[in-house]
Amino acid sequence: MMQLGTPDPEPVPPPSLAQRLAAFAKRAPMAAGTPRAEKWPEGSIAALVALLIAAGPLLTIAGAKLLAAQERGAAKQLAAEAAPRIEAARAAETARRQIDTVLRRMTLGVTLEALARALPADATLVRAARSIEGVLEIDVAAADPDRLRAALRRAPAFARLRNTGQREADGRMIVTFAGTTS
Repeated sequence: MMQLGTPDPEPVPPPSLAQRLAAFAKRAPMAAGTPRAEKWPEGSIAALVALLIAAGPLLTIAGAKLLAAQERGAAKQLAAEAAPRIEAARAAETARRQIDTVLRRMTLGVTLEALARALPADATLVRAARSIEGVLEIDVAAADPDRLRAALRRAPAFARLRNTGQREADGRMIVTFAGTTS
């Protein structure tokens, strides 16, 4: 009971793990043929406690490494099993993109009509081709290649065509253009 004017009693700390293990070892009966726990030196019990304390994290680390190795193996197996499906999905996505590109661009007939309106009167279309990626390549014969280039730059549908080559044939210049159309 507390009395006025006297300080509170100091709380007694609970016994440490080493103290509890030592008390348990002294009370526990030992198997036949083993020395009694009372004969264990205090340092041996402390060493045993230290060993037990150190073993906990080491066993945890070893268990974690074992689990991680098992999970890595399972992940590698899953990746090997899923690889063909992933590759098929990528190929399907690439095909969808290509089809979408083909469907969204002007057809070659519409492109040729727009090209006929954009070309100068003295120019003649020699060749027209479009790759699967949508790159239009045309060869146009004209007497004045500079006037031809200027006419194609003025047409919005052909503004992205670039001059990729030029050669002379039958007194006229054949100019090659390549690029995408809008």
